[in-house]
Amino acid sequence: MTLAFSCFFFDYDLDGFLDVYVTNGHVDVENDISRVQQEVRYAQPPHLFRNLDGRRFQEVTAQLGKVFSGPRVGRGSAYGDYDRDGDLDILVTSSDGSAKLFRNEGGSGNNWITLRLVGAQSNRDGIGARVRLRAGAVTQSGSVKTGSSYCSQSQLALTFGLKAATRIDSLEVLWPKGKKQVLTELPINKPVTVHEERGVIR
Repeated sequence: MTLAFSCFFFDYDLDGFLDVYVTNGHVDVENDISRVQQEVRYAQPPHLFRNLDGRRFQEVTAQLGKVFSGPRVGRGSAYGDYDRDGDLDILVTSSDGSAKLFRNEGGSGNNWITLRLVGAQSNRDGIGARVRLRAGAVTQSGSVKTGSSYCSQSQLALTFGLKAATRIDSLEVLWPKGKKQVLTELPINKPVTVHEERGVIR
């Protein structure tokens, strides 16, 4: 039995389906909680659920090694591409230890695009903007938001996994002030910056 603190959706294997990461840890110290419930511990393992097809999830935590799956008194957690290689890494904080950075080196070989929005009429970071991406038969959506999980803030840039798709057919951005942009001919496997008034600027 685990007690969840932080939880977020992200595409860790870049296959176009959002996976789920959960940080766990109890609020009572080991001696107190184990006296009441012997099967419950203060330090607890996390959960990583891989989205198989948009409808079913499989827990894959144990497959990622003892360091990743080991018990800790987890509290906050966030994702971001800290090494700028396209896939999303995880940072986890603990109430009784140092923060841990887990570098994603899964090597799925799947394609991706990372989208950073820069507002003009809307706010500078594009918070509240909604994005819809179409690549082949797959359509994905996302929104730029803050406060992504308990005491945590993940990266504002949106990363979309494209799996084997080699082109993006269209990408629509609906800005908070109401402007709608439709972009095509976007590069893949690169970060792209979109300005509210000037379109793709980098």
